[in-house]
Amino acid sequence: MQRPPGLLRPLPAILALLALVLTFAACGGSSNNVPDTHQLITQAQAAIQKVHSYHFNLAVDNPGTGAALIIKTADGDVLVPDKLKASANVLVFGNVVQVQLITIGDKQYVTDPITNQWMHTSGLLDPRTLSDPKTGIAAILGHIQNPSTPTDANVDGKSCWSIDGTLDAKYLAGITGGGAPAGTMDKINTCIGKSDKLPYVIKITGIAAPGDTGKTARTIKLSQFNENLTITAPIP
Repeated sequence: MQRPPGLLRPLPAILALLALVLTFAACGGSSNNVPDTHQLITQAQAAIQKVHSYHFNLAVDNPGTGAALIIKTADGDVLVPDKLKASANVLVFGNVVQVQLITIGDKQYVTDPITNQWMHTSGLLDPRTLSDPKTGIAAILGHIQNPSTPTDANVDGKSCWSIDGTLDAKYLAGITGGGAPAGTMDKINTCIGKSDKLPYVIKITGIAAPGDTGKTARTIKLSQFNENLTITAPIP
């Protein structure tokens, strides 16, 4: 028996609708694909090595007490490869004071918290180690162990991929000056920009310097990449 023509008509429409749904699904999925973790970290290493300047914000919670001058917070700029200028709150014999910091090559300067006069110092953040691919930010990223699958996040409104992992504290010596017991492993989180593959934040939790505890946390935010900067030495 011949089937009525009306029963055949919906089939092409159903197939067309199914194809349209699959097309939209494919388009939506491609925009939300999670990148490969190791490839993303490699891209971030390459991106930060091409940067010639950036703004940074450092915050240290529960810092150790093993140094005479301990940075609690610092906000400033780095001019790659060897210049840094920042305002900082530091612990000096248990008291928090505000100082200005400048590093140019192997010369480091800090303002006296009482007289506000510049004087020579040592043991500050060294922009040369931060810029060095073997000791700096790129090295920290490259030595993350057991990195997690990237998850969607943002830093100050900028979209990024968040990755958790662990890191041998020896790779933090460029930031902390070293001093953690050999083999110490810290927790690390980084968030890598979706659009530019630059690391927007690096947070390290654990012992990375003398006097630190498992609750010590150092958070470094990076922003304002490749702006024009001038940093000159003060007159002590």
